[in-house]
Amino acid sequence: MTNHGNQPIFAHSEESLELAGHSFRLCKLQDLDAALEHYVQLSAATERIPYYVQLWDSALALSKYVLLNPQLFCGKHILELGCGLGLPSLCASKIGAKVLATDFHPDNRGFFMKNVALNKLQNIEYRELDWRQPEQLGQFDCILGSDLIYEREMIPPLLQCVELYLAPQGCFIYADPGRAALQDFSSRLAKLGLHEELQAIEDMFVQIWCRTHVI
Repeated sequence: MTNHGNQPIFAHSEESLELAGHSFRLCKLQDLDAALEHYVQLSAATERIPYYVQLWDSALALSKYVLLNPQLFCGKHILELGCGLGLPSLCASKIGAKVLATDFHPDNRGFFMKNVALNKLQNIEYRELDWRQPEQLGQFDCILGSDLIYEREMIPPLLQCVELYLAPQGCFIYADPGRAALQDFSSRLAKLGLHEELQAIEDMFVQIWCRTHVI
């Protein structure tokens, strides 16, 4: 069962969230075990694991950074990679950015679009995106990502997307809980000529990587 529509395929609930002075409504999964069982029966591939149904701490930290720095996002063209439920994208849209949210999982769209509708946002779109075969989406003022390198083999395709989609004066803002691959990922970003500023938000690392100089 693969969903390409705008409704979640699993039973879900709606929750309220207050973050940095802003209010959000989020559609979240009711029964994680049922979702896991569904994907185990469907395929043994790890890429089918439904990471997208959880609101991860790194996504919360990135969302807070976005809301606390509206001058970096208002009026800008933003891309989120591996968006899942999409809270960072919702935050960027709410403060005036034009947002394209992307995720690889074919069943993510329903949850994400439900969250867009719950928050009555207009300037936001969704695309399914495979980093290994990136589409021509254009370039963006800012790329957002959170906890994307939980497997080391994700680093090369993710770097490829950053190179392809980041505008000449753009920034890649990445939140991570301190995964084992983070140091390697950071070293490779530096080799691309990006310059880093590091912040800590809610016990998460938030890296701001810029083409030119640190913000």
